[in-house]
Amino acid sequence: MEFERALFRIHQRTLYSDSVRKVRLSLEGLLPPILGALIVCLAVLHTEYVGQARCLPGALRRAGLWNATSDSAWLPDDVLLYLTLVEGDELSDLTLRMGSGPEPTDKTSAWTSPAGGVVVAAEKNATGPSWRGAQAYVDPARVIGSYRFALDREMVVMKQSVLEKHGFQVHNVSISESCLDKSRFLFYALPLFEGWDGIVINELAYSLRTRGYLERLEDGKEVETWSWSAEQVDGPSPVEGRSIMVSFFRKVAILTRAGIAFILISAVTGFFIRVAVNGSAVLMFPIAMASNSFGSSSERMSLNVLQRSFPWVGVHVEVLRRGGRPLWPLFRSHLAFLFIQSFAYLSCNLAWRFMLYRKSSPEGFEERIFSLCSVIELFNLIFVRSSASAAIYPRLMAASV
Repeated sequence: MEFERALFRIHQRTLYSDSVRKVRLSLEGLLPPILGALIVCLAVLHTEYVGQARCLPGALRRAGLWNATSDSAWLPDDVLLYLTLVEGDELSDLTLRMGSGPEPTDKTSAWTSPAGGVVVAAEKNATGPSWRGAQAYVDPARVIGSYRFALDREMVVMKQSVLEKHGFQVHNVSISESCLDKSRFLFYALPLFEGWDGIVINELAYSLRTRGYLERLEDGKEVETWSWSAEQVDGPSPVEGRSIMVSFFRKVAILTRAGIAFILISAVTGFFIRVAVNGSAVLMFPIAMASNSFGSSSERMSLNVLQRSFPWVGVHVEVLRRGGRPLWPLFRSHLAFLFIQSFAYLSCNLAWRFMLYRKSSPEGFEERIFSLCSVIELFNLIFVRSSASAAIYPRLMAASV
């Protein structure tokens, strides 16, 4: 405890020194303008991309997935859509290659070839049973992202052999990044924040205005998945529209729910991290005892050092050692407690998916939340050691998040 008090005083004096204080005050003064700029950028991007589709409708028209009567996109339930995001013009450097493929059920069927192309048309050979198709290839160097979409998940996860056997239609469309972004700055900035995924989801959702299941592919393998319902699509931008006041109160309610959800998630995650950090210290004692039993004792791994380093466990270890009691029941109880806490946190993640997120989330989203909160909590445990840092750190973290 004396070491903790000394460390606290060192941090306090360092933060209140003249040089550090000037830098700290200047950074605090820059924080509001940075937050304002981020809010403006968020509002501009939200206006440009959310609730509307600009590029995909044209690609769907060229693919024949457009209902001229209702002037809207048309995608049947049994159709699989491959979407490619390319750099430059989506129609440039597009080559058609002729090759044989599996026999479809009708002349308009299409399928993905083993070579990676997509057969977009087929005709029967008059002299034999073979079929010939025109396979569309895009230069891989121009591909920014590849996606696979269907209205239902069952179509996307269906085996390739089943698709070919039953003649399901597979359409291949491409979108140009020059149509999606307004400037070269966005072209370089969006990949840093994985922004293309959100834009592609928005294009699909508001072109079809129905449910959907989307996969992002890399080298033909699934990387991330998203799904949404028709109600989620119609909520932010209904076809009938809504008044300004209703939209304003809806935005306030969304912001309030998001703030409460973030506070709850970060608080529970931070609590679990602190429990895990404290509970994992018990693992050091069996390691030290095993090391001593094998004759490789070290001053750094002695039980006396560990008892002073981790007093919340070391006090009980010392009492049991003086009384001649075994230590393994204590270690087992700590490990069981840590396991139960881990299981409870995983259960919380499952509950949050239905209670708090209420929207499509990429694979691994829970791990990213845990990693972010881990960095915040560990930095807090190690470096936030004074009243000044305790006052600044929450504001800095809130601005960063």
